[in-house]
Amino acid sequence: MKTSLRILTVFEIPIELDVSFLILILFIYLMAILNIIPLELAVLITLVFATVVIHELSHSYVAQRYGVRIERIVLLPIGGVAQMEEIPKKPRQELFIASVGPLTNMVIALISYLVFLGAGSYLPDIVSAFIYQFALVNLILGVFNLLPAFPMDGGRVLRALLAERMNYLRATELSVSIGKIFAIAMAISGILVFGNFFLILIALFIYIGANQEYKATMISSLLEGIKVENIMTSEVKTLSPQISVDEALEKMFEYKHMGYPVTEGNDLLGIVTFQDLSGVEKENKKLLVSEVMSKNLITTSPSEEVIIALDKITKNNLGRLPVVEDDMLVGIISKTDIMKVLNLMRNKA
Repeated sequence: MKTSLRILTVFEIPIELDVSFLILILFIYLMAILNIIPLELAVLITLVFATVVIHELSHSYVAQRYGVRIERIVLLPIGGVAQMEEIPKKPRQELFIASVGPLTNMVIALISYLVFLGAGSYLPDIVSAFIYQFALVNLILGVFNLLPAFPMDGGRVLRALLAERMNYLRATELSVSIGKIFAIAMAISGILVFGNFFLILIALFIYIGANQEYKATMISSLLEGIKVENIMTSEVKTLSPQISVDEALEKMFEYKHMGYPVTEGNDLLGIVTFQDLSGVEKENKKLLVSEVMSKNLITTSPSEEVIIALDKITKNNLGRLPVVEDDMLVGIISKTDIMKVLNLMRNKA
């Protein structure tokens, strides 16, 4: 279910607001209307989120210059996320992509501060103070994002610098370890020194993000260069579109697979899973497979890299992908197949 709302498109990149972010903004302005917080604070928070979008756009623009496709930018209560197809593994490129975000915040901070110095004395005190606070917040955001901890930009900068001297996976492992140390230190400070729950929450976010980054990098590194044809199953059990749901269920229990391509001759018509079949009401078990199968096919090809096939499986919450070449079904690859290869590669490494 989609939980975000598209508000505009910049550089051909959709920018979306998550529902939770909309709720947060409404809550902030409700508190301002009720005089719980000053209205200028609500406006400042709104402008800060606008600079978060600019921050993410700067990452995205530079990434696009290196040929990286940006799927979208989503604004969340914890900040913005630019969903990139993949981060370039060339250290110099990742260094530029990662560092431009914090640099953008610092440029905004510098411009705002120069406006404060040049025009502050001519403006009402409340406006002058607002500009100063805006400059300060952007400076803090820029410095904070440079902390050498994933998923902060500083963690990626650190990895890029380390990757100039060692292999990419080892650079990730080392920078992730440093990030975890930062997260633990931040959590301890939040508990024992500042008593700040928000600081503890950020530390948890950094720690989990570091783990996810290492896992994703390890998977892409271990699967690098492996093609679908190297691990796919060529002898595919298929179902006819003309058999009934009852017959299809019997086949599933016989072959002990949870999903099957539906073919007629050499043509792939659809795919049917145990979930599709078991969801049919008892009185409708005589329906044909062609009436309950999924026709919206997501496929892969023998020459496609396994990491891309895994991405399709994960994003679409699938168990398997039909492998198609010249419009003909030539095999099938499952998430289980890929996990087995990952375990073998991990043990080999």
